[in-house]
Amino acid sequence: MSPISAIISVSGIVQGVGFRPSIYRIARKFALNGYVRNLGFGGVEIRVEGERERIEKFIKLLEREKPKNSRIDKIDVKFGKALGQYRGFKIIHSGGRGSIGFIPADISICDNCVDEIFSENNRRYLYEFTTCTDCGPRFTTIERIPYDRKNTSFHEFDMCDKCKKEYENPEDRRFHAQTIACRECGPGYFLLDKKFERIENPIESAVKFLKNGKILCIKGIGGMHIASITTNDEIISELRKKLKRPQQPFAVMCPDIGVVKRFAIIGKREENALKSRERPIVILRKSEDYHLSDNISPGLDTIGVMLPCTGIQHIILRKIKEPLIMTSANIPGEPMIIRNKDAKEFKIADYLLLHDLRIVNRCDDSVIKFINNKRTFIRRSRGFAPVPIELDINFEKNILAVGAEENVTACLLTNKRAFLTQHIGDTRSLNTLNYLEDAIIHLMKLTKSKPDAIACDLHPNFNTTRFAIRFCRENEIPLIRVQHHYAHLASLIAEYGCDKIVGICVDGYGYGEDGRAWGGEIILYRNGEFSRVGHLEEQRMPGGDIAAYYPGRMVAGILYNIYPKNELKKILIRNGLRFRHGTKEIDILINQIDKDINVMRTTSMGRVLDAVSSLLGVCHYRSYGGEPAMKLDSLANKGKRLLEFPIHIRDGILNTTEILNRVLELKEDGYKKEDIAFSAEVALAMGIAEIAVMRAKIHNIDKIGISGGVSYNNVIVTTISKYLEDRGIEFLQHRKVPPGDGGLSLGQVRYAIDNFFTVL
Repeated sequence: MSPISAIISVSGIVQGVGFRPSIYRIARKFALNGYVRNLGFGGVEIRVEGERERIEKFIKLLEREKPKNSRIDKIDVKFGKALGQYRGFKIIHSGGRGSIGFIPADISICDNCVDEIFSENNRRYLYEFTTCTDCGPRFTTIERIPYDRKNTSFHEFDMCDKCKKEYENPEDRRFHAQTIACRECGPGYFLLDKKFERIENPIESAVKFLKNGKILCIKGIGGMHIASITTNDEIISELRKKLKRPQQPFAVMCPDIGVVKRFAIIGKREENALKSRERPIVILRKSEDYHLSDNISPGLDTIGVMLPCTGIQHIILRKIKEPLIMTSANIPGEPMIIRNKDAKEFKIADYLLLHDLRIVNRCDDSVIKFINNKRTFIRRSRGFAPVPIELDINFEKNILAVGAEENVTACLLTNKRAFLTQHIGDTRSLNTLNYLEDAIIHLMKLTKSKPDAIACDLHPNFNTTRFAIRFCRENEIPLIRVQHHYAHLASLIAEYGCDKIVGICVDGYGYGEDGRAWGGEIILYRNGEFSRVGHLEEQRMPGGDIAAYYPGRMVAGILYNIYPKNELKKILIRNGLRFRHGTKEIDILINQIDKDINVMRTTSMGRVLDAVSSLLGVCHYRSYGGEPAMKLDSLANKGKRLLEFPIHIRDGILNTTEILNRVLELKEDGYKKEDIAFSAEVALAMGIAEIAVMRAKIHNIDKIGISGGVSYNNVIVTTISKYLEDRGIEFLQHRKVPPGDGGLSLGQVRYAIDNFFTVL
C-alpha cells in the first residue's frame, strides 16, 4: 500500500498540557514519519506520512490517549500525497497561525511531582519549583503564544544538562515540559527580614517564624500571600489592622483533607473541588468541632479553605502540620502585589519569603461555593482563567467588554469564544484600572485579535465606562452601553444558549434605565430584547451610598413609610440601630428623609437584606462588600421555624416595607433572631419568585434563572428553586462564571451580540 500524508490541525486546550509529547509517542507507536508543532494562534499542527490505515488509527487515538489536562474541540484533517521528506517523527519549532486555540491556565502540582519533592533520594528533594508536563504554572508565566519556554518567564533560566536530558527524552514525563527546572538551574527562594537582609535556611527559618506567630509574605506563582497561624486572636487582629480588613474573611490553607475535616463540614462535592487540578478556595460550613480563631471569618458560619497547589506550599504546610491563613497580599481595592520590589515596600509582614522567577500575569485564587447543591463561582481566576467559554452563536465579530466597577473581569469574544480575564477587582482604584487595561492588552496579544466594538456598563461615572469611551475613540469602533441587570441575565443566556427566559436579577446596585438604583429586578428576554417587567418596592436610600455602609439608614428610610417621625425615632433607639455619629444623628436623618434631601430611591434586594441585618443587630457597618447580608445569611442558616410573613404583590412589585416591619414586630415580640432572619429571606425569595412566575406564564416561558450577588444566598436560592420546581418551571443557575459582577463582562458581550448592528 502506498504511503500518504495527512496534515492535522487540532484546536482546544492543546498547548501547555503535554499534548505534543503525547502525539510524539502515539506517532512512534504507529511508525509514522513527520512532525508536531505548536501554532502561533494556540492550536497544534501535526503532519504524518505512512499507510492510510495507520494514520486513521493514529487519529482515533488522539482523542482517546490525550493528556488528562487537555481538551480537543476540533480536528481538521487534509489527506494528500506523501512527499517522503521526513525520517522519523519530531517535535519541531513552533510557527504558523492555524486555528485559534486556548491559553492554558495554571495547573496545581501533580502527585508524582509531590512524591519527588518528599523523596530524599530524588534530585528534586524539597525543590520548590518541581513540575512536569502535567502540572505547574502556565498563564502566569506566558508572555506570548505559542506556549514555548522562550515565550515564558522561564526563558531567563537556562536548563542544566540533567534537565535538558529529561526535556529531550520521549520516555520522560518532563519531555518538552516548558517549566522544567531543578535546584542547579532553576529559580529559588530566599528569606528576608525587615532590613531586607537574607536569612540562612530560608524554608526551615520561615516555618519556625510562622510557628512563633510571625507574619510572612510568601511569593507564589501568580502573586503573593500573607500567611500566619490560625489560632491566635491577637496575631490575626494585628494582621487585620495592617491589611485594613477589620472583618473581611481570610482563607486558610490546610496540608490535606484530613486536617480540613477537623474544623469544617465537607461532602464529596466539596472534597473533589478542593482536590481538583484548579485547587480553588472552597467555602465550607464550620463544624461543631471548629477550633480555629473566630477572627478568621467573624460573624460567618463558613470558612474559605484551600489545599496546597505549588511545591513551596506543600513543603511549608507539611512541615508546619496545621492550617495557615493564606490571604492575598494587597490593601483592599488594590491589586495583589507580584514584584519583589513591591513586597519590600508593603510593610505588612515580619519576613519576606521571595523567589527570583518573574510573574508575568497576576492571578488571584479562584473561589467557589456550593449553592443549592451546585458549584458556583464567587471568583473565577487561577486555574480557570483565561480558558474561554464557547458560545453557541452565529456571530463573527470581535467584542470587548469591561465589566462594571467592583469584582471586575474583562471579556474578549473572538471566533465565538469568550475569553475572560483573571479577577481584576475594584476599578475605583487607579492601580486596579491600570491592571485592567494591562490585562486587556495582554489578552488581545495572546488571542491575536482586536475588538470591532466595546461594551460597558450604563453607569456614566464608572472608570470602566470612561476607559471604554477612550478606547473606542482611539480605535474608532462603536460603544455599546449595557444596563447592569440586563448584563447579569445575558451572562446566564450566554451559558445556556436560551432564546427566551425570565431572569431574577438581584444584587446591591445597578444603574437603571431611569437613572435610579436598581437591584431587585425581574427581566424578560425574548426576540433578542430585554425589558424590565417587575421589581421590588422602591425604597428611600437616605444619603445615597452612605446608606450602603450604614444599613441603619435603610431601616429608617423603609420604616418611614408607615411610622410617624416621633415613633420612628423611638424604634431606631429602642432597637439599638447604630449610626456613624451615634444617636444624635437620628434627628438629622429623619429630617433628611422628611424633606427628601439627598435621598436616592432603590429597588435593591441587597439593601433590604442589609436593613434586616441591621434591625436584627447582626451588622451595623459594612466594612467589605456584602458583609451585612452575608452575616444575615449565616444567622438565617440556623433558623428552624418558618414564621408567617406578608407577601403582597401589586402590578409586579413586591412590598418590602411590610416584610421589614414584620421583622420589627417579631423581634420586639421576642422571637428568635435566627428564625426571623430565615423567614424574612424565605419571604423575599417567594415574593420575587412569584413575580417571575407570573411574567413567565404571560409570555409562555418555561425557564427562569437567577443572577446577581444575592445569588450567593443559599436560603434564597434554594427557596426559589423549590418554588419553581413545584410549578414545573426549569430553574437556571450560573455554572461557568460568577453570578456576581465577576461574570458581568460575559453578559455585556452577549448583549452586544444582539445589538451590534443597531449601533453601526
